[in-house]
Amino acid sequence: MIAPANRREVIRERTLAGLASARRRGQLLGRRKGLSKAGEQKARLGESLYKEAKYPVEQIARELHISKTTLYKYLRLRGVEIGTLIEIPIVTT
Repeated sequence: MIAPANRREVIRERTLAGLASARRRGQLLGRRKGLSKAGEQKARLGESLYKEAKYPVEQIARELHISKTTLYKYLRLRGVEIGTLIEIPIVTT
């Protein structure tokens, strides 16, 4: 049986060997850049709702099932100028 400290080292070596092998085969490693189709769709919808200036950011994010941070990220990716629209009071229902 392999000691726990050595087991970790074996796992590390195998992982690094696997990554090196994948690179030699030309595999792309890591997360894909850009937005998924669903993310792109949410970004477009979020942009249009934000530009309408009818709804607060919190409500737009809630309707799209994303965080405010993600909504702002999507808006920046789409080149929308943030903070120039009038502030809308939050209406709770």
